[in-house]
Amino acid sequence: MLITNILITILISLLPPTLTYTIPKSPILVKYGGNAMTSPHLSSLFCQDVVRLTEEGFKIVVIHGGGPMITELLNKMNVESCFDDKTGVRISSPAVVSIAEMALSTVGKNLSFGISRSTVRGLSLSGRDGRLLKCTLKDSGRIGNVGVVKSVDGQYLNSLLSIPNLVPIVSPIGCGISTSDDTVYNVNADVAAGAIASELRCDLTVFLTDVPGVMDSDMEVIDELDVEGVKRLEEEGVIKGGMIPKVENAISA
Repeated sequence: MLITNILITILISLLPPTLTYTIPKSPILVKYGGNAMTSPHLSSLFCQDVVRLTEEGFKIVVIHGGGPMITELLNKMNVESCFDDKTGVRISSPAVVSIAEMALSTVGKNLSFGISRSTVRGLSLSGRDGRLLKCTLKDSGRIGNVGVVKSVDGQYLNSLLSIPNLVPIVSPIGCGISTSDDTVYNVNADVAAGAIASELRCDLTVFLTDVPGVMDSDMEVIDELDVEGVKRLEEEGVIKGGMIPKVENAISA
């Protein structure tokens, strides 16, 4: 396989040697975020990578965020928004969630179109479509309509993955557990990625971001962390803000 661009290099470097030339049976979950979201050039490279991997026989599921786009649209519509210090997620009133859903839909459609400039087809959907991501309120609603994913419809995703050359592209907007619950939930993309990867039993989950990684008190990247190390660094305040959901859901994945 010719190794090109960002994602392919990361995937090949992470796969154990025995899997280098063997297609994994389980899907690969890619959380798409960081500079690749705001740079048209990097976004194009990402789509090319997904196409190439899919053509090679890998099953890819993309879960994307959209923080910069959400913030931009909130500002345009004069809706105030802030992040919760304790959890690192956006406090989400119904108005904020509605705007987030609009912004995330645009991100998903752009990814779908970019991937579909080939023999591969991208299918953009949200966690509300097919009731894919069923949620309850995080912290009893203290931070608004932020969702905790309680179940993922793996059968639905696997049915999509069974279609040749189709890549599901999921935006992190969820629905309630009960069909009578009309609440629309804003789900942190890292949380959604961890839940989907766990349900699909992904052997490999990749988080694409512009953050170098978890850093120690000397601002040096920590190469490896175990679960106990994560807990300790959270207690010490080293892991904080938006890094909290990233590491916690990397563990759950």
